[in-house]
Amino acid sequence: MKSFLEALALVLVAACCSVVAYFAHPKAPSFSMDAFSISLEAAQEAEGVLWVDARTDEDFERGRLEGAILLNEERWEELLTGFLDVWSPDSPTIVYCSSQSCLRSHEVAERLREELGIETIYSLEGGWESLIEAGLAEEAAQ
Repeated sequence: MKSFLEALALVLVAACCSVVAYFAHPKAPSFSMDAFSISLEAAQEAEGVLWVDARTDEDFERGRLEGAILLNEERWEELLTGFLDVWSPDSPTIVYCSSQSCLRSHEVAERLREELGIETIYSLEGGWESLIEAGLAEEAAQ
C-alpha cells in the first residue's frame, strides 16, 4: 500500500509540473488572442488593409488573396523585409492561415506585435477557408 501511495504522489507531482510547464512555455497558445481576432465581415469593412498570408510557401503558391504578401515563421528573416516595404502604420494588418484551428496567423500577428510594436494587427477568424467560402479567393487546381 505504501508503494502505491508513493507512486500516486509522484504522478500528482509530475502532473502539476506538466501543467506549469505548459502555461510557462514560450510556444504555449495565447488565450488572449481572441481580442486580436477579426471576423471576415469586419475585415472587409476596414479601409486600406494589408493582408498577410502566414501559410507555407507551397500553400501560398497554390492560391492566395489578391494583394496578400507572404510572411511565415519558416522564412521569417527573409520575408520580413518585404513586409516592411509595404506595411503602413496607418493601415490595419490582417493575418490569415489555412483554417480556424490554425495557429500560424496568431503566431505571426503576435510576433509582429511584440517585435515591431504593431498595434493594428489582427488574425482572421476562419482563415483561408473563410476566404474561399466567401468567394474572395480560390485555390488553384493541383
